[in-house]
Amino acid sequence: MNKKFISAALAALMIASTAAVSAAAEEVTAEAAGAQATVETTGDATGTIKFDPGNWNSNKIQFYIWDETAEPHLHLTKDGWQEDDPWGSNKKIGGTKLDDGTFESFEFTIPDGHDVFVIFNDPDKGQTFDCVLTADAFGDTAERTGEICENPVDSEKTAEAVRFRETGLTSKLCITSSGKVQGETITPNMDPALEVANFVLGYLGKTEKISGEMIVTEDSVANAISAFGTDANAVWEKYQTLSDKENYNADEAKKVIKPTEEEKKDDNSSKSDDDDNTSSNNSSKSSSTTSTTSTTTKTTTTTTTGTTSTTTASTEAAAATGDTTNTAAFAVVFLAAAAAMFFARKKVED
Repeated sequence: MNKKFISAALAALMIASTAAVSAAAEEVTAEAAGAQATVETTGDATGTIKFDPGNWNSNKIQFYIWDETAEPHLHLTKDGWQEDDPWGSNKKIGGTKLDDGTFESFEFTIPDGHDVFVIFNDPDKGQTFDCVLTADAFGDTAERTGEICENPVDSEKTAEAVRFRETGLTSKLCITSSGKVQGETITPNMDPALEVANFVLGYLGKTEKISGEMIVTEDSVANAISAFGTDANAVWEKYQTLSDKENYNADEAKKVIKPTEEEKKDDNSSKSDDDDNTSSNNSSKSSSTTSTTSTTTKTTTTTTTGTTSTTTASTEAAAATGDTTNTAAFAVVFLAAAAAMFFARKKVED
């Protein structure tokens, strides 16, 4: 009777073990599948935008539109996107004046997921500051806000900020040729650290036209890093990727960017040396044949800002979440089965 009972118990435990393994596998599979996410995209969009020049009382308004995501950067004309810069050409980028005094652009297409910008230019009155442009702006009207900004590439000139009435699309966050941070919007494809790195690359060692002061300084770089929400190490890393560019100077750039990564490496190196010394001392003092090895795994997290249509997490990422519930359950069941087998054998021998 006891043998039959023990046999039945062993069978039940083996079934439970198999079920636990199956459940664990199913959960990992479900977790991996659940980690896959798809972001809906709208596709390319086509339409027109409008601009209200206000008291400029303009007779001409040019819609200067460019795509910074495309390589090389593309410019928009009435004939479509092209590499040639059409700045100042009313024939290629001029809008149509409407009865209410506003101007409407020619019809154009904005590629989905691209960073596109617009400047409204009146050849006789002035120009506006760089404004972010998305498909949401189609059918909307931009107007001057009254804020006078420094021209991004010429500090001797000015540009007026604009904002679209309905969508609220407004100026692009940027660093001007004098080192001044202006604008509001960080676009999806913008790399903040690279923006600051490019500023350092472009103006390192140069002086501002009006004041005669150095453009790239510790203060101007620190201010840019703060405004773009990045850090010195990230900027330094991006700067080093520009080594094939003109005006690259790692030694001087490092002085103004002031990365801290080498200090951290030195600290880690010192700690490693201390650990080695401690391990050596402990080893010489110990006569035991048992040793313990401790391994530290360094995890690096990288954050990327951008527009992506599909994001897929791998099964390895899902399995590395640290959830050991099913593993523990399986271990308990397995140990119980082993114990039952031991006592069954002992019982038979008795």
